[in-house]
Amino acid sequence: MVSFSRPPEDYSRDTHGPKPGTFSFLGFTHYWGKTRKGRYTIKWKTDTRRLSRSVKTFRQGCRSNRHKPLEEQYRILSSKLRGYFQYYGIPFNSDALWRVYFEVNRAWRFWLNRRGGRKQLKWDVFLQLVKTFSLPRPKIVHGWDKMGNTAK
Repeated sequence: MVSFSRPPEDYSRDTHGPKPGTFSFLGFTHYWGKTRKGRYTIKWKTDTRRLSRSVKTFRQGCRSNRHKPLEEQYRILSSKLRGYFQYYGIPFNSDALWRVYFEVNRAWRFWLNRRGGRKQLKWDVFLQLVKTFSLPRPKIVHGWDKMGNTAK
C-alpha cells in the first residue's frame, strides 16, 4: 500500500516530511503536482520503465523493417506511433511523448543509414526524407474529462 493522500496546501519537505507517494499503474506513474493556481492535483506521466521499453521496441521495429521500401516503413512506423500517442496522450505527459518522437526519428535514421549500397545517409538527405514522409507529431488526445475529473 502506498500513502497517496493529497498533500497540505502549505506543504514543505522540512515541516511535512518526505514527498507524497507515487505509484505506477497501466504504464503511467501517478503523482501529486501543483496546478497553475497553486492547488494540488493528480498528474500522470509515462512510467520510465515502460518508456524505455517502448523506445527499445520502436528501435527493434526499425531494425527488422529496414529492408522494406520506404513507403512501407513509413506506414508501419506511423501507425505504431499514432497508437502510442493515442494511449499515452494524456495531460502532463507531453515531455515523454516528445522524447519518444525524438528517439523514433533517431532510430529510423540510424537504421536507414545501415542499409547497404551507399556510404552514409547525410543529414540534409534525411531531413528532406522526413519532409516527404513526416511521422505523426505527438499531441495530447485525452482531456480532463477522460481522466475521471468532472467540471465544477
